[in-house]
Amino acid sequence: MNKKTILALFPALIILSSSLFSSKYPDTLETFAVNQGFVKQYKKIVLIFNDYTLPFISNQFLSSLCAGIIGLALLYILYKMVKFFIK
Repeated sequence: MNKKTILALFPALIILSSSLFSSKYPDTLETFAVNQGFVKQYKKIVLIFNDYTLPFISNQFLSSLCAGIIGLALLYILYKMVKFFIK
């Protein structure tokens, strides 16, 4: 394999493996919301990335994988927008 192919596959492998490490436990913000009683209001909101998954994909692994890919794509777009406006 040439160097460009390896450099292109490396981020793809990171994206594919990152969903395996997503936590099944709530993060600090969610724990705070539960402790303070905000959960009643929180449950009424329809969330796309609820528990780092997509609700319309039934397979847990694929759902986490797609949520990770979308999240990384959104971060990349945000990075490019910030970089564009800083110039």
